Amino acid sequence: MKKQVKIVITLVFLFLSVYFAYNYMYQDHRDIKEEKAVVLISASELVSYFNENNSEKVLNKTVQVSGIITEIDTKNITLDDKVQCSFDTEIKNLNLNETITVKGRCIGFDELFDVAKIDQSSIIK
Repeated sequence: MKKQVKIVITLVFLFLSVYFAYNYMYQDHRDIKEEKAVVLISASELVSYFNENNSEKVLNKTVQVSGIITEIDTKNITLDDKVQCSFDTEIKNLNLNETITVKGRCIGFDELFDVAKIDQSSIIK
């Protein structure tokens, strides 16, 4: 009887371990468009977070960044030559030197080009 109880407890523990490990590894994807922005800043302020080693406040967080469009590509724009924003769909109806606000997930900083990067971007008007 004692041996059977130990086997049952071990199996339950194993099952729970596998269950929690699976849920941890395969979490639902974030919907950045629906999330509320944690930080609302300008493009130059976002870059200063990385230059001043305060990246933990914005890295992998939903941010809302304002700036002037300095470059436009089919799925990317650059704000104030400091923040590169990547979109999932093709960009339409935007012009150079237009001031806009973009919401997305801050994924890092490119030290070579001195540019912060945002993905899953959406335009906030």
